[in-house]
Amino acid sequence: MLFWIILAISVVVTAIYTAKRNTTVKISDLAIKIAASCLFVAVGIAAIISNPDVNLTYGLMIVMGGVFGILGDIFIELKWIDKEKGDSFFTFGFVTFMIQHVLLVAAVFIHYPMTRLNALICFVAPVVVLIVSGFAAKITKMDMGKFKVIANSYGALASMTFSVGFMTMTTYGMELSQIIFFVGGVLFFVSDLILSQIFFTKNGCTRLFVVLNHITYYGAQILIAASLFFLK
Repeated sequence: MLFWIILAISVVVTAIYTAKRNTTVKISDLAIKIAASCLFVAVGIAAIISNPDVNLTYGLMIVMGGVFGILGDIFIELKWIDKEKGDSFFTFGFVTFMIQHVLLVAAVFIHYPMTRLNALICFVAPVVVLIVSGFAAKITKMDMGKFKVIANSYGALASMTFSVGFMTMTTYGMELSQIIFFVGGVLFFVSDLILSQIFFTKNGCTRLFVVLNHITYYGAQILIAASLFFLK
C-alpha cells in the first residue's frame, strides 16, 4: 500500500508542477520541482521497502541515481534563475545526470550477468548516437557552442541506459520490471532530445516543448524507480 500511495502522490505533484511550468522560471517553480523530484526518489525507496525480493544493492544504486537526478534538476533550474552563473549550473547539471546514468547502467550490469557479446551490443546505441548527433545538429540547426563535447558525451551515456534495459528485457524473459525500466530509459532519452531543442535551437524554448520535456523526464524517473517494486 505504501508504494501505491507514494506513487500516486508523485504523479499528482508532477502533474501540478508540469501544468504550472512555463518558459520562465521563478523560485517558487524551483521549490515545486524539488518536491516533485524528491518524490520519484521516495517512489524508489517505497518500492524497496514494499518488495522483499528486491536486490538491495541494485535498488540502492537506482535510488542513489535518483538523488543525483534531483541535483541535476536543481542545477538546470538554477540555470534559468541565475543568468550570470547559468553556464556553470548547466555544466553541473550535465555532470550530475551523467553520474545518474552511470549508476543506472552499473546497477543493471551488476544485477543481470551478461555475456561479453551482450555487453558489447549495449554499446551500439551510444556509438550510433555519437555518429548521428553531428548530422542531427545540422538538420535541427542546433548550436551547442562550448557544450558540444559534454552534450554529445551525455547523449551517448543516456542512450546506454535504455540500451542495457533493452538487453536485459530481451535476455531475461521480458519481466515486468525490465519492461518498465526499458520504457523509462527510452523516455529519459526522449526528454533529453527535447531539452536539447529547448537549449540549443533558436526558437526551441516554447511552452509545448517545456511541457513535453517534463512529461517524458518525470515519466522516466518515476518508471525507473517504480520498476523496483516489480523486481523478482
